[in-house]
Amino acid sequence: MFGLTVNAGATVEQPASIDGVSTEKIRNKIKLSAAERACLEEHKTVTVRVGDWPPFMMTQNGISGISIDYLNLISSVHGIKFRYLTQKNISWPDALQSISDRNRIDMVPTIQQTAERRKYMAFTTPYQKIPWVIITRNDAEFVGSIDDLRTKTISIQNRFILQKKLEQQYPYFHLKIVNSRTPTLDSLKDVAAQKSYATINALPVAVYFIRHYGLSNLKVAAPARFDDLKLAMGVRKDWPELASIINKTIKAMTNKDVAAINNTWPSVKYEPGISKQEAKLLTLAVVGVILFICGLFIFAHRTLRRSLARHTKELRTELADRKRIEKELRVSEERYETALRAVSDGIWDWNLKTDKIYYSPRYFEMLGYHPNELPQDHGTWYNLVHLNDQERVKTVVRDYLDEFSETNRESLYSMEFRMKAKNGEWKWIFSRGRVPEVDEDGIPVRLIGTHMDITEKKKTEQLMVQTEKMMSIGGLAAGMAHEINNPLAGVLGHTQNLQNRLFKNIKKNIETAGKHGFTLEQLHSYLEDRDIPRMIQGIQESGNRAAKIVSNMICFSRQSEKSYFPCDMANLLDKAIELSTSDFNLDKLYDFKQIKIIREYDQEIPPVYCEGTEIQQVFMNLLKNGAEAMFEKKYRQVTPHFICRIKKDEQTVSVEIEDNGPGMNYETRSRIFEPFYTTKEVGKGTGLGLSVSYFIIESHHQGSISVDSAPGKWTRFTVSIPYRASGN
Repeated sequence: MFGLTVNAGATVEQPASIDGVSTEKIRNKIKLSAAERACLEEHKTVTVRVGDWPPFMMTQNGISGISIDYLNLISSVHGIKFRYLTQKNISWPDALQSISDRNRIDMVPTIQQTAERRKYMAFTTPYQKIPWVIITRNDAEFVGSIDDLRTKTISIQNRFILQKKLEQQYPYFHLKIVNSRTPTLDSLKDVAAQKSYATINALPVAVYFIRHYGLSNLKVAAPARFDDLKLAMGVRKDWPELASIINKTIKAMTNKDVAAINNTWPSVKYEPGISKQEAKLLTLAVVGVILFICGLFIFAHRTLRRSLARHTKELRTELADRKRIEKELRVSEERYETALRAVSDGIWDWNLKTDKIYYSPRYFEMLGYHPNELPQDHGTWYNLVHLNDQERVKTVVRDYLDEFSETNRESLYSMEFRMKAKNGEWKWIFSRGRVPEVDEDGIPVRLIGTHMDITEKKKTEQLMVQTEKMMSIGGLAAGMAHEINNPLAGVLGHTQNLQNRLFKNIKKNIETAGKHGFTLEQLHSYLEDRDIPRMIQGIQESGNRAAKIVSNMICFSRQSEKSYFPCDMANLLDKAIELSTSDFNLDKLYDFKQIKIIREYDQEIPPVYCEGTEIQQVFMNLLKNGAEAMFEKKYRQVTPHFICRIKKDEQTVSVEIEDNGPGMNYETRSRIFEPFYTTKEVGKGTGLGLSVSYFIIESHHQGSISVDSAPGKWTRFTVSIPYRASGN
């Protein structure tokens, strides 16, 4: 068809166009997934093993045949280069072993699926179906079916798929196994030379060899009555994307495209041979059958009139039953549709043969989409899965299907992964599925299951883990603080005494210096020369810093007596903003006054019973951390700002402080409230501000504090505190 001639082992340069086939139209119909596009980039050259099995593949005078035409079409559409190896380079059994070992051959263009081969191959959809036929000599006795070969010698290709079928279904047959480089041709030659009585092969293959090699004493005697040979392309198991690409290309072809390829090769007619004597016997038999049918017709005509009324009555009854069943079915379908909409889980039903999936309305609604907004195919689900989860979910489904057994039809798979909602957020999904239907070979045909939104459950689990961790750390911190407090008090007390006895001009110091023969001024001069004052001051500053840390650590677990009053949260937040406005950091040169404040306060916010100064401290910690973070970000079209929100629900008042700073990654968000965890440089922060805030809200006020963030865009802290009616 393409007029293409290559040497075995060479890479084929594909033609720019194909007679009768529009590669551009086929290309426009195909939509490749990200994984399939990556496969094309990674595997631009594919090694294919071809043999002499015309008209599907031939190696004489170049590589050609129907299967090769399909590969040339695939190459023209996708740019894949196919490198061909023939039976001269590698035998058929060795080629199959090579695909299994993944070390030399990548695919074969003509093969039938079997359970054994599916262990190491991925198969395309069958692109040709051809019948099995029995070939005998022209002068052989009449053969009407395979049972007529019971006592005959049959030539069969070694390790051909038909050999196993014959050995299993007809173990008493006498098979002559042909093991050569051209086994199909040699089996036909055995019959022509009377070394065998018959051979069984695919119809177009046998006819091609008979015509091409002039085996004029052979004929197609009868069909073999086996299932049609379904030819597919077999690809190494670790390249399923290549099989999927070929599948999509074959499906994109029209009947006209398939005919354009098939019509290039010799058409085949099935003409079984029959002798003159057999024809006479057959004619007499036909006449007898006709006479019998005439008598039967006369008898039937007499009884037909009697039974017609009875059948009419039965048909009317059946029609009434059908109408009743149809009405009940319609009601049942309406109930089923209502149930699907009511259930909280999303339901899906995947046809593994066509790659089409039915998604229930709830499936899309829980992601924020309309029921018919996205296509009903496999790519819709896979493209919404988080990039970091895609390979894992694909592996779970593939392993489940590969290991599926009909003896355990109730087996399920389950997994958790993230899917992207319409608003851009990631939702955690719990997915379960099972196989409800298999084909005649036991291969799964359908996969059904459910999706459950477990996002809130995940957040709750993380909050519980964080709370338990913080409580345990808080207990440890409090214990350490008490142990450190006593020696620290001694260090600070002795430091204060050193300053008093060395630097103050009090009477006792002057008398003691004179007693030892020097003045207090001389002592001060010596100490200044040795930089002793700066050292003592450093000891005192470090001690005071340590004392502050100890004080904060004690706050983790000790809830001292505090004054709780109904407070206006808007007033507390405004005071925290006002106090923060005076904050100017000389080291980092950020000025809180330059930050824009956007207030979004709901009306009628009830007062909250709380310790006002502690809540104000929490707000100031959040504002200061946000200001320092925004200083690290470079702004272009926008300026740094806080969005402060106050709102309520049935039980709590919530305060949100959102900045447009650099944001936080997942690891930072998961540890942000841990004591001593900080992203600042050494000496710039203690890592205790947010930890203290956490315990003030969680422990002292039985509320909650959480953080959400989009890296590079924003961070939002949410403080929620229960409120009570005044006077309680």
